[in-house]
Amino acid sequence: MIITIGRQHGSNGHAVAEALAAHYAIPCYSKEIVDRTARDSNFSHDVVRSYDEKRVSPLIVPGSQFFGMDEWFRLNMQVASAQFDTIRSLAAEGDAVFVGRCADYVLRNRDDLVRVFVMADMPYRIRTIMARKSVPEDQARKLIKEVDKDRASYYRYYTDQIWGDTEFYDLCVNVAPVGVEGAVQAVAAYIAARKLS
Repeated sequence: MIITIGRQHGSNGHAVAEALAAHYAIPCYSKEIVDRTARDSNFSHDVVRSYDEKRVSPLIVPGSQFFGMDEWFRLNMQVASAQFDTIRSLAAEGDAVFVGRCADYVLRNRDDLVRVFVMADMPYRIRTIMARKSVPEDQARKLIKEVDKDRASYYRYYTDQIWGDTEFYDLCVNVAPVGVEGAVQAVAAYIAARKLS
């Protein structure tokens, strides 16, 4: 069983992913994908991290070094390709939960794939980011919009699909009214029902 988690920033999607992994006693891969990609490729950890789920635009150039547009796009594609290879490799090792990084698309041909999108209303997300980052409300709102824009752009560029569109997920869960544990129970109930059918 492979579970992929797409998530709005501040929705506690990562916490849902970790709780699901604990529920099923399987690994959860998020930043570990960055670490493994850097280890197994010729890219440094800093390079992989700087391109991780970032907006695909020649105007958004990570780091201080200047890149020409062609070189920037080429590096972006190479880093993403290395990450996707890492996701496939980790999925081949056994059951797991994957957070973001187009894993739902990369692993789309697997029969054991469960694609989940975790969301929440904006007040919930703002409270989450304010608590997590110790920032005021206006800064939390700005950060949420920036991160979501990056994730949506990254996802659209590499999948030609719309991030968060229900068509591309098996289950969408609103964490705000049910909390992390309620979201885990909802996903587990869906998985159990699917196994029965």
